[in-house]
Amino acid sequence: MAYNVLKGVIEGSVDQYADQEIDGIKIFKNTISASVFYDTDAQSPCATLKDVAIKKIKGGTPSGVLVCDAEAGAQTDYSFTYADKTLSVDKIKAKQIAGNAQELYNIPADKFSDKITANFIVYNYGLQDVGGRLQVKAADGLKCDDDGIGIDLMPSNCLAIKHNKLVLNPDSAESITKDGQNLSDDDLIIVSDVSSGTVKKSKLANLYSSYLNLKVPHASGEPGTIQFKGKKEFESSNEFRYDKKTNTVEVDGRLRANTLVSKGKLTCEGAVYHNIVTVTDTIYNVSDYDYTIVCDASNNRITINLPPPQNNKGRVIIVKKANKDKYKINSNLVSITCAEGVIDINNKTEIKMNFSTKTFQSDGNNWWIIGTYGN
Repeated sequence: MAYNVLKGVIEGSVDQYADQEIDGIKIFKNTISASVFYDTDAQSPCATLKDVAIKKIKGGTPSGVLVCDAEAGAQTDYSFTYADKTLSVDKIKAKQIAGNAQELYNIPADKFSDKITANFIVYNYGLQDVGGRLQVKAADGLKCDDDGIGIDLMPSNCLAIKHNKLVLNPDSAESITKDGQNLSDDDLIIVSDVSSGTVKKSKLANLYSSYLNLKVPHASGEPGTIQFKGKKEFESSNEFRYDKKTNTVEVDGRLRANTLVSKGKLTCEGAVYHNIVTVTDTIYNVSDYDYTIVCDASNNRITINLPPPQNNKGRVIIVKKANKDKYKINSNLVSITCAEGVIDINNKTEIKMNFSTKTFQSDGNNWWIIGTYGN
Protein backbone atom coordinates (compact mmCIF):
# COMPACT_ATOMS: atom_id res chain seq x y z
CA MET A 1 0.00 0.00 0.00
CA ALA A 2 1.31 3.44 -0.89
CA TYR A 3 -0.08 6.89 -0.26
CA ASN A 4 0.68 10.35 -1.43
CA VAL A 5 -0.62 12.44 1.37
CA LEU A 6 -0.95 16.20 1.28
CA LYS A 7 -1.89 18.44 4.13
CA GLY A 8 -5.67 18.71 4.22
CA VAL A 9 -8.84 16.85 5.23
CA ILE A 10 -10.17 13.65 3.63
CA GLU A 11 -13.21 11.74 4.65
CA GLY A 12 -13.10 8.19 5.58
CA SER A 13 -10.65 5.92 7.32
CA VAL A 14 -7.89 3.64 6.25
CA ASP A 15 -6.92 0.48 8.10
CA GLN A 16 -4.54 -2.36 7.55
CA TYR A 17 -7.29 -4.80 6.80
CA ALA A 18 -9.42 -2.81 4.32
CA ASP A 19 -6.93 -2.63 1.58
CA GLN A 20 -7.63 0.41 -0.48
CA GLU A 21 -5.90 1.88 -3.39
CA ILE A 22 -5.84 5.61 -3.78
CA ASP A 23 -4.92 6.81 -7.16
CA GLY A 24 -3.51 10.27 -7.63
CA ILE A 25 -3.38 12.91 -4.96
CA LYS A 26 -5.96 12.83 -2.26
CA ILE A 27 -6.85 15.71 0.03
CA PHE A 28 -8.23 14.65 3.40
CA LYS A 29 -10.78 17.19 4.63
CA ASN A 30 -11.43 15.29 7.83
CA THR A 31 -9.14 13.45 10.19
CA ILE A 32 -7.75 10.23 8.82
CA SER A 33 -6.91 7.47 11.17
CA ALA A 34 -5.16 4.19 10.80
CA SER A 35 -3.82 1.72 13.29
CA VAL A 36 -0.90 0.85 11.06
CA PHE A 37 0.59 2.15 7.83
CA TYR A 38 2.35 -0.53 5.86
CA ASP A 39 5.44 0.21 3.82
CA THR A 40 5.27 -2.05 0.81
CA ASP A 41 8.80 -1.15 -0.26
CA ALA A 42 10.30 -2.04 3.13
CA GLN A 43 7.75 -4.85 3.60
CA SER A 44 7.14 -3.70 7.19
CA PRO A 45 4.57 -1.66 9.09
CA CYS A 46 5.30 2.07 9.45
CA ALA A 47 5.47 3.60 12.91
CA THR A 48 2.67 5.85 13.91
CA LEU A 49 3.13 9.19 15.74
CA LYS A 50 2.42 7.70 19.10
CA ASP A 51 5.31 5.25 18.62
CA VAL A 52 8.01 7.88 17.69
CA ALA A 53 10.62 8.52 20.51
CA ILE A 54 11.51 12.09 19.55
CA LYS A 55 8.56 14.19 18.55
CA LYS A 56 10.43 17.54 18.44
CA ILE A 57 14.10 18.75 18.10
CA LYS A 58 15.00 22.07 19.68
CA GLY A 59 17.72 24.04 17.87
CA GLY A 60 19.11 23.49 14.44
CA THR A 61 22.89 23.27 14.74
CA PRO A 62 24.46 21.50 11.76
CA SER A 63 26.23 18.31 12.87
CA GLY A 64 24.92 18.98 16.37
CA VAL A 65 24.72 16.03 18.71
CA LEU A 66 21.17 15.32 20.01
CA VAL A 67 20.76 15.78 23.74
CA CYS A 68 17.66 14.81 25.70
CA ASP A 69 15.40 17.76 26.55
CA ALA A 70 12.53 17.52 29.03
CA GLU A 71 10.19 19.70 27.01
CA ALA A 72 11.11 19.23 23.38
CA GLY A 73 12.37 15.70 23.67
CA ALA A 74 15.79 16.54 22.08
CA GLN A 75 17.97 19.56 21.35
CA THR A 76 21.25 20.54 19.71
CA ASP A 77 23.87 23.15 20.63
CA TYR A 78 26.61 24.83 18.60
CA SER A 79 29.20 23.86 21.27
CA PHE A 80 28.51 20.12 21.00
CA THR A 81 29.00 18.79 17.46
CA TYR A 82 30.37 15.80 15.62
CA ALA A 83 31.84 16.08 12.12
CA ASP A 84 34.73 14.54 10.24
CA LYS A 85 35.20 11.95 12.98
CA THR A 86 35.78 14.76 15.52
CA LEU A 87 33.68 15.34 18.62
CA SER A 88 33.82 19.03 19.60
CA VAL A 89 32.76 20.20 23.05
CA ASP A 90 33.92 23.02 25.35
CA LYS A 91 34.33 20.90 28.49
CA ILE A 92 34.37 17.19 29.32
CA LYS A 93 33.84 15.88 32.84
CA ALA A 94 34.65 12.18 33.12
CA LYS A 95 36.11 9.77 35.67
CA GLN A 96 38.26 8.10 33.05
CA ILE A 97 39.24 8.67 29.42
CA ALA A 98 40.82 5.79 27.52
CA GLY A 99 43.15 6.29 24.57
CA ASN A 100 46.57 7.74 23.78
CA ALA A 101 45.46 11.43 24.09
CA GLN A 102 47.52 12.46 21.09
CA GLU A 103 45.21 15.35 20.24
CA LEU A 104 44.99 16.75 23.79
CA TYR A 105 46.81 19.99 24.69
CA ASN A 106 47.07 22.61 27.48
CA ILE A 107 46.86 19.89 30.14
CA PRO A 108 48.40 20.93 33.54
CA ALA A 109 51.40 18.77 34.43
CA ASP A 110 50.05 18.04 37.91
CA LYS A 111 46.89 16.45 36.52
CA PHE A 112 48.55 13.34 35.10
CA SER A 113 48.11 10.13 37.08
CA ASP A 114 51.32 8.49 35.82
CA LYS A 115 54.76 9.37 34.45
CA ILE A 116 55.06 11.00 31.03
CA THR A 117 57.70 9.66 28.65
CA ALA A 118 60.19 12.05 27.14
CA ASN A 119 58.87 11.70 23.59
CA PHE A 120 55.68 13.52 24.66
CA ILE A 121 57.56 16.45 26.28
CA VAL A 122 58.77 19.57 24.49
CA TYR A 123 62.27 20.35 25.77
CA ASN A 124 65.01 22.81 24.84
CA TYR A 125 68.80 22.78 24.55
CA GLY A 126 70.78 20.70 27.01
CA LEU A 127 68.20 17.89 27.26
CA GLN A 128 67.63 14.73 25.25
CA ASP A 129 65.31 11.71 24.95
CA VAL A 130 67.05 8.44 25.82
CA GLY A 131 64.69 5.45 25.70
CA GLY A 132 61.68 7.56 26.61
CA ARG A 133 63.48 9.15 29.57
CA LEU A 134 64.39 12.84 29.72
CA GLN A 135 68.14 13.16 30.29
CA VAL A 136 70.69 15.96 30.50
CA LYS A 137 72.81 16.11 27.36
CA ALA A 138 76.44 16.45 28.46
CA ALA A 139 78.71 18.41 26.13
CA ASP A 140 82.53 18.45 26.06
CA GLY A 141 83.99 18.95 29.53
CA LEU A 142 80.79 17.87 31.32
CA LYS A 143 79.75 14.53 32.75
CA CYS A 144 76.47 12.99 33.95
CA ASP A 145 76.24 10.26 36.57
CA ASP A 146 74.11 9.23 39.53
CA ASP A 147 75.33 12.27 41.48
CA GLY A 148 74.13 14.68 38.79
CA ILE A 149 75.78 16.82 36.14
CA GLY A 150 79.30 18.08 36.83
CA ILE A 151 82.61 19.13 35.34
CA ASP A 152 84.83 16.40 33.93
CA LEU A 153 88.18 17.26 35.56
CA MET A 154 91.43 15.71 34.36
CA PRO A 155 94.17 14.81 36.85
CA SER A 156 96.97 17.38 37.24
CA ASN A 157 95.07 20.09 35.38
CA CYS A 158 95.24 22.67 38.23
CA LEU A 159 91.43 22.72 38.55
CA ALA A 160 89.49 21.52 41.57
CA ILE A 161 86.12 21.84 43.30
CA LYS A 162 86.33 23.63 46.66
CA HIS A 163 83.30 24.73 48.67
CA ASN A 164 81.10 23.85 45.67
CA LYS A 165 83.06 26.25 43.44
CA LEU A 166 85.55 25.70 40.61
CA VAL A 167 88.98 26.97 41.71
CA LEU A 168 92.61 26.86 40.59
CA ASN A 169 94.78 24.40 42.50
CA PRO A 170 98.42 24.71 41.32
CA ASP A 171 99.56 22.17 43.93
CA SER A 172 97.89 19.41 41.89
CA ALA A 173 100.07 20.13 38.84
CA GLU A 174 103.19 18.11 38.06
CA SER A 175 106.61 19.70 38.57
CA ILE A 176 108.17 21.22 35.45
CA THR A 177 111.41 19.41 36.32
CA LYS A 178 109.80 15.98 35.99
CA ASP A 179 111.75 13.67 33.64
CA GLY A 180 114.61 16.19 33.52
CA GLN A 181 112.56 18.93 31.88
CA ASN A 182 112.79 22.60 32.84
CA LEU A 183 111.53 26.01 31.80
CA SER A 184 112.14 27.20 28.24
CA ASP A 185 111.46 30.36 26.26
CA ASP A 186 108.41 28.84 24.53
CA ASP A 187 106.67 27.83 27.77
CA LEU A 188 103.41 29.70 28.39
CA ILE A 189 102.00 31.55 31.38
CA ILE A 190 98.43 32.80 31.91
CA VAL A 191 98.04 36.50 32.69
CA SER A 192 95.00 38.51 33.78
CA ASP A 193 94.97 41.58 31.52
CA VAL A 194 93.64 44.30 33.82
CA SER A 195 93.26 46.86 31.04
CA SER A 196 90.88 44.69 28.98
CA GLY A 197 89.46 42.56 31.80
CA THR A 198 90.37 39.34 29.97
CA VAL A 199 92.75 36.42 30.49
CA LYS A 200 95.64 36.15 28.02
CA LYS A 201 98.77 34.07 27.49
CA SER A 202 102.44 34.95 27.13
CA LYS A 203 105.67 33.10 26.46
CA LEU A 204 108.39 33.19 29.09
CA ALA A 205 110.73 34.80 26.55
CA ASN A 206 108.31 37.70 26.16
CA LEU A 207 107.87 37.96 29.95
CA TYR A 208 111.60 38.39 30.38
CA SER A 209 112.41 40.66 27.44
CA SER A 210 109.35 42.91 27.66
CA TYR A 211 108.91 43.13 31.43
CA LEU A 212 111.49 41.60 33.78
CA ASN A 213 114.46 42.90 31.78
CA LEU A 214 113.08 46.43 32.03
CA LYS A 215 112.41 46.21 35.78
CA VAL A 216 115.71 44.64 36.92
CA PRO A 217 118.68 47.03 37.54
CA HIS A 218 121.52 46.51 35.05
CA ALA A 219 125.28 46.69 35.53
CA SER A 220 127.05 49.89 34.43
CA GLY A 221 130.58 50.93 33.57
CA GLU A 222 133.51 49.09 32.01
CA PRO A 223 134.08 45.34 32.31
CA GLY A 224 135.52 44.46 35.71
CA THR A 225 134.18 47.50 37.56
CA ILE A 226 132.48 46.59 40.81
CA GLN A 227 128.83 47.62 41.06
CA PHE A 228 127.24 49.58 43.89
CA LYS A 229 123.72 50.88 44.44
CA GLY A 230 122.83 54.19 42.86
CA LYS A 231 119.62 56.22 43.05
CA LYS A 232 117.73 54.03 40.57
CA GLU A 233 120.20 51.71 38.84
CA PHE A 234 123.56 50.18 39.67
CA GLU A 235 126.55 52.51 39.42
CA SER A 236 130.28 51.86 39.10
CA SER A 237 133.64 53.61 39.11
CA ASN A 238 136.89 52.87 37.26
CA GLU A 239 138.71 53.43 40.60
CA PHE A 240 136.97 50.33 42.07
CA ARG A 241 137.69 47.25 39.95
CA TYR A 242 138.24 43.51 40.09
CA ASP A 243 140.92 41.93 37.94
CA LYS A 244 139.82 38.37 37.19
CA LYS A 245 143.20 37.36 35.79
CA THR A 246 145.17 38.29 38.91
CA ASN A 247 142.25 37.72 41.34
CA THR A 248 142.81 41.20 42.71
CA VAL A 249 140.49 43.95 43.95
CA GLU A 250 141.90 47.35 43.00
CA VAL A 251 140.88 50.52 44.86
CA ASP A 252 142.31 53.84 43.74
CA GLY A 253 141.33 55.58 46.98
CA ARG A 254 140.83 54.77 50.63
CA LEU A 255 139.57 51.51 52.12
CA ARG A 256 137.96 52.04 55.52
CA ALA A 257 136.92 49.11 57.73
CA ASN A 258 136.49 48.39 61.41
CA THR A 259 138.22 45.05 60.98
CA LEU A 260 140.41 43.76 58.20
CA VAL A 261 141.22 40.06 58.33
CA SER A 262 143.92 38.48 56.21
CA LYS A 263 144.21 34.70 56.52
CA GLY A 264 147.28 34.63 54.33
CA LYS A 265 150.14 37.04 53.67
CA LEU A 266 149.46 40.77 54.14
CA THR A 267 151.67 42.83 51.87
CA CYS A 268 151.90 46.61 51.97
CA GLU A 269 153.60 48.20 48.97
CA GLY A 270 153.18 51.73 50.32
CA ALA A 271 153.10 53.67 53.53
CA VAL A 272 151.35 52.32 56.63
CA TYR A 273 149.33 54.74 58.74
CA HIS A 274 148.37 53.98 62.35
CA ASN A 275 146.25 55.96 64.75
CA ILE A 276 148.17 57.99 67.36
CA VAL A 277 146.72 59.95 70.29
CA THR A 278 148.18 62.12 73.09
CA VAL A 279 146.61 61.94 76.57
CA THR A 280 147.11 64.05 79.69
CA ASP A 281 144.20 62.78 81.85
CA THR A 282 144.91 60.93 85.08
CA ILE A 283 143.06 57.82 83.83
CA TYR A 284 142.68 56.84 80.18
CA ASN A 285 140.74 53.83 78.88
CA VAL A 286 142.10 52.53 75.58
CA SER A 287 139.49 52.86 72.76
CA ASP A 288 138.85 50.52 69.86
CA TYR A 289 140.74 52.84 67.48
CA ASP A 290 143.94 53.41 69.51
CA TYR A 291 147.30 52.16 68.24
CA THR A 292 149.97 54.49 69.65
CA ILE A 293 149.24 56.34 72.90
CA VAL A 294 151.57 59.20 73.90
CA CYS A 295 151.27 60.02 77.63
CA ASP A 296 152.27 63.59 78.63
CA ALA A 297 152.93 63.12 82.36
CA SER A 298 154.58 66.48 82.97
CA ASN A 299 151.80 67.65 85.30
CA ASN A 300 150.31 64.44 86.79
CA ARG A 301 150.53 60.66 86.95
CA ILE A 302 148.71 58.76 84.21
CA THR A 303 147.12 55.29 84.36
CA ILE A 304 146.41 53.52 81.07
CA ASN A 305 143.72 50.78 81.24
CA LEU A 306 144.17 48.16 78.51
CA PRO A 307 140.96 46.57 77.06
CA PRO A 308 140.01 42.92 77.76
CA PRO A 309 142.53 40.61 76.01
CA GLN A 310 139.70 38.16 75.22
CA ASN A 311 138.17 40.66 72.77
CA ASN A 312 141.43 41.85 71.23
CA LYS A 313 143.35 38.76 70.20
CA GLY A 314 146.39 39.74 68.13
CA ARG A 315 145.98 43.49 68.71
CA VAL A 316 149.11 45.63 69.19
CA ILE A 317 149.12 48.73 71.41
CA ILE A 318 152.14 51.04 71.89
CA VAL A 319 152.41 53.28 74.97
CA LYS A 320 155.09 56.04 75.11
CA LYS A 321 155.89 58.42 77.93
CA ALA A 322 156.54 62.06 76.90
CA ASN A 323 157.19 65.40 78.59
CA LYS A 324 156.30 68.66 76.90
CA ASP A 325 158.92 70.47 79.07
CA LYS A 326 162.06 69.25 77.37
CA TYR A 327 164.25 70.86 79.98
CA LYS A 328 162.71 68.92 82.86
CA ILE A 329 164.37 65.53 83.11
CA ASN A 330 162.06 63.95 85.68
CA SER A 331 158.26 63.64 85.26
CA ASN A 332 155.34 61.71 86.76
CA LEU A 333 154.95 57.92 86.51
CA VAL A 334 152.89 56.18 83.77
CA SER A 335 151.19 52.93 84.85
CA ILE A 336 149.62 50.37 82.46
CA THR A 337 147.03 47.97 83.92
CA CYS A 338 144.38 45.44 82.79
CA ALA A 339 141.37 44.50 84.95
CA GLU A 340 140.42 41.42 82.89
CA GLY A 341 143.87 39.84 82.64
CA VAL A 342 147.56 40.14 83.47
CA ILE A 343 150.44 41.82 81.68
CA ASP A 344 153.10 39.17 81.37
CA ILE A 345 152.82 37.80 84.93
CA ASN A 346 151.93 41.00 86.79
CA ASN A 347 148.82 43.04 87.27
CA LYS A 348 150.49 46.15 85.94
CA THR A 349 153.69 47.59 84.50
CA GLU A 350 155.22 51.08 84.60
CA ILE A 351 157.15 53.50 82.43
CA LYS A 352 159.43 55.75 84.49
CA MET A 353 161.77 57.59 82.14
CA ASN A 354 160.75 60.24 79.65
CA PHE A 355 160.48 59.11 76.03
CA SER A 356 160.53 55.41 76.99
CA THR A 357 158.20 53.04 75.14
CA LYS A 358 156.49 49.67 75.72
CA THR A 359 154.64 47.60 73.11
CA PHE A 360 151.81 45.21 74.11
CA GLN A 361 150.02 42.43 72.21
CA SER A 362 147.08 40.20 73.22
CA ASP A 363 146.98 36.43 72.75
CA GLY A 364 143.29 36.28 73.64
CA ASN A 365 143.92 35.55 77.32
CA ASN A 366 146.56 38.05 78.51
CA TRP A 367 148.61 41.03 77.36
CA TRP A 368 152.29 40.52 76.61
CA ILE A 369 155.08 43.05 76.44
CA ILE A 370 156.67 42.39 73.08
CA GLY A 371 158.92 45.46 72.88
CA THR A 372 160.63 47.91 75.25
CA TYR A 373 162.64 51.09 74.73
CA GLY A 374 164.03 52.82 77.80
CA ASN A 375 162.71 52.23 81.29
